[in-house]
Amino acid sequence: MIPVYSISKPFLAQAILELGFDLTQPISRYLPGLAEVYGIRTVGALLNHTSGLRDYGAAASYQQAVAAGEPAWSQGELLLLAENFAHQSPDRQEFEYSNIGYLLLKQALEHNTGLRYFAALTKLVFEPLAINGFAEWAERHPSIPTYDPNWVYSGTFLGQQDLIAKNLAKLARHRAETIGLTAGLEPVPYPNTGFNNPGYNYGFMTNGNPPSAVGHGGGGPGFEMMALVSTDDWRSALEVNTEGGFNQTEAIDRLRAQLGV
Repeated sequence: MIPVYSISKPFLAQAILELGFDLTQPISRYLPGLAEVYGIRTVGALLNHTSGLRDYGAAASYQQAVAAGEPAWSQGELLLLAENFAHQSPDRQEFEYSNIGYLLLKQALEHNTGLRYFAALTKLVFEPLAINGFAEWAERHPSIPTYDPNWVYSGTFLGQQDLIAKNLAKLARHRAETIGLTAGLEPVPYPNTGFNNPGYNYGFMTNGNPPSAVGHGGGGPGFEMMALVSTDDWRSALEVNTEGGFNQTEAIDRLRAQLGV
């Protein structure tokens, strides 16, 4: 099995939807005790990276600690550090990718289920959708022994490589048959993404409106990847890179050509 990194995000988003959170309410309604700068962000905005929260990846201290193979900081330490640089007004609606936002969602999931992240995903998403081939990632992976997976604050897990995209297709089909793939769809104002009219929809990267394809990328030490699903026939494909120099835009172009979307 290999780390899926942020391909985990659509599954976390689905777990939040399954819990029935009011997406217009601040996350503090479901996760008490947060610093105000985090607690005022709405659930829907966190799901779509439009909450005004930035990411922690650019913090020099974070990059240095990961590069040195250090154990991950606690989630509390990370959130305290991020208070100094990782927020803007909650009135800012434009898309800005934020692992901090998904960390808050992960914490809310655990708080409201009484389960750890992977167990909660198993109960709410994997078992109901007959998703197999995923496993908890709590210890250092043999292929990247110097990396502590707890650095992935937004949550991740391991996946059997030939099932990752197929499992994402099961999730996409379920979403299409329930709330639909345009619910909450937000435009992504980035050029050269590989998508036509790129968007983000509660954990899915989307191509077009209505989406002809949905997917997500993931990357970290040792592995970079992109998974894509056709919404016409639910075929799926995955591209994995372990050599470095991964270009997600080019990967999306190749996957779209492969799926005919």
